[in-house]
Amino acid sequence: MKRLFPVELCLATVLAAATSASAATLTVKAGGDLQAAIEAARPGDTIMLQAGATFNGPFKLRVKNGTLPITIRSSSADSLLPAAGQRITPAAAPLLAKITSTTAGSAIRTDPGATYWTLQFLEFLPTSATSSANLVEFGGAGTSQGTLSTVPQHLVMDRCYLHGDAGFGQRRGLALNSGDSSILNSYFADFKGVLQDTQAIMGWNGPGPYLIENNYLEAAGENIMFGGSDSNIPGLVPSKITIRRNLITKRLAWMSQNWTVKNLIEFKNAQDVLVEGNTIENNWSAGQSGYSIVVTPRNQSGNAPWAVTRNITVRSNVIRHVAAVFNISGWDDLHTALQTENISIENNLVYDVSTAYNLPGHAANGWFAILGNAPKNITFDHNTVDSNGNNLMRLYAGVAPGGATHIVGLVMTDNSWRTNTYGIAGDQHTGGTDSLNFYAPGATVVGNAFAGGAAKAYPTGNDFPALAAWLADFVSVAAANYQLLAISPLNNRSSDGTDTGVNFTTLNAALAGTSTATPPPPPPPPPVPTPSPVGVSTPYSGTPVALPGTVQFENYDNGGSDVAYFDTTAANNGGAYRSNAVDINTTNDTGGGYRVGYTAAREWLNYTVKVAATKIYALDVRLASAGVGGTFHIEVNGVDKTGPIAVPNTGSWTTWKTITKTGVALSAGTQILRVVMDTIGASGSVANFNWFAIR
Repeated sequence: MKRLFPVELCLATVLAAATSASAATLTVKAGGDLQAAIEAARPGDTIMLQAGATFNGPFKLRVKNGTLPITIRSSSADSLLPAAGQRITPAAAPLLAKITSTTAGSAIRTDPGATYWTLQFLEFLPTSATSSANLVEFGGAGTSQGTLSTVPQHLVMDRCYLHGDAGFGQRRGLALNSGDSSILNSYFADFKGVLQDTQAIMGWNGPGPYLIENNYLEAAGENIMFGGSDSNIPGLVPSKITIRRNLITKRLAWMSQNWTVKNLIEFKNAQDVLVEGNTIENNWSAGQSGYSIVVTPRNQSGNAPWAVTRNITVRSNVIRHVAAVFNISGWDDLHTALQTENISIENNLVYDVSTAYNLPGHAANGWFAILGNAPKNITFDHNTVDSNGNNLMRLYAGVAPGGATHIVGLVMTDNSWRTNTYGIAGDQHTGGTDSLNFYAPGATVVGNAFAGGAAKAYPTGNDFPALAAWLADFVSVAAANYQLLAISPLNNRSSDGTDTGVNFTTLNAALAGTSTATPPPPPPPPPVPTPSPVGVSTPYSGTPVALPGTVQFENYDNGGSDVAYFDTTAANNGGAYRSNAVDINTTNDTGGGYRVGYTAAREWLNYTVKVAATKIYALDVRLASAGVGGTFHIEVNGVDKTGPIAVPNTGSWTTWKTITKTGVALSAGTQILRVVMDTIGASGSVANFNWFAIR
């Protein structure tokens, strides 16, 4: 039988009765002593607070021996309150007990080592603008929590209402520095401030795991942040974080107010994260550039060199009404930290990414993503993206230890997205293959639909529908219904045989909470893309060139412009050997013959080859350049096999030299080998080319 004790009884009576083995219900009426009830409670007990009553904090959750949770909740009947799994709203406030933060501290906080506490059907609010920065604290951030043994564990917040003041706001809803904690079905609102960062939830000194599920999360600064302050526990990285089925938002009315606005989700020190099934919306350029999801390792004050962002999956979310979406940085550019790696962006519907989400003096760029400072293993797969910025994705070099600035392991597969003016581009490089080869050599780019893009600017194995046709393929862009029409050519068109872009069955299941998907394995190697539907690149001699062997540059494939070759000028400047636009002239090199010259960035030539065996080969290239030339690379079936190859100064345009690139991995069989011109040298050309050989 349960024991029922009103806290108005003498505390000694309560403590004496608490020796009973059965769970107790401790009732605290308006004006009662909540802290006394907390002291008296034992594992399995319930502290019942009078609905509508206000209890002024701070209150401390104590260390108790046992594994049964102690629950603090409102006295309202369950039948009047949201059911399990149902998100609470402010409409339920009259049914809740209220706990306030004051100038003395948070409404509720935990002692070091406290375990098994559940907060349920409670309203948390500040009493004034000078109240504690945190409404609720799970775990500590100071010297009292400097080891894992002092971290509070097994904490739950379920169907609670946390909010700042409508007029002056509040710094933070929940400081989440505990272990094994769940934040469920709750409502966080009005966390906002002027000239300060504000968050609904922020964690930096707890190990996790964390489950943040089915909440309304509203804040001006960063709605959810992990990191941002150095951990006091050496080596600690918040881990095993699941953020699922939340509405993560800012009020658009704040655009006309002066609150400091930054991001929606930010990871500065976090690993093993799943962000799934959320609606992530409403962010604009103000306190920062308007990126909605930021992934950048940050040793904030220089005391946490172990800070890292890795193993983060953002999957099956709706992201909308924002100035920009992803900002992914590889290294901390202020202090020593670890490298960002293994970031996967999958099956997200992203729309209304617009330059319109800005404030005066704070222009928005409307980009889907920016990547730089050498992150590692970044994947974009099966996303549908409707954005209006001049770049789809911006790449930059930035800074990294040892001067390494390449983005290694970049994968873009089966996405459907607007290319806009520059597409995937970086500084001083043209959009598409030129920028990819410079900033992300070896990137896998296959199965994507680049709406409004030019096929000649990107690797083979992708589609390039006109923008108007792409928009017309959806059920209703005006109604934000981006499912493909049955007649769309993008149905079953992706490299894995499914529709290009979002799988809406998977997306809708994640949004509804019925997804049982597990983190996917690494993607398989991309398949050989099918030939372009408007033409076929065929061997110049009628049969593929046998490799190992030598290939004359002038014997590129038949098939015409944009199929077998691409040249930036319409005329053959050399006027020799062939009558199309490739610039060919005779050569004085040993053996005579012809050479390809006047080469410019973005030009390319196809060669159909047949490789005898799967192995690692060496590549020799015979070339000439008056001064330091440009760079080029070799692709096979759309996959970069060499990375940028620099052309040296050979002495003149007619002084020939053979350069060698080792470690070129080729598979056996017939395939398309493409020589791609990346950048020009100071002379205005890449080089003159005579032949190349595989050995």
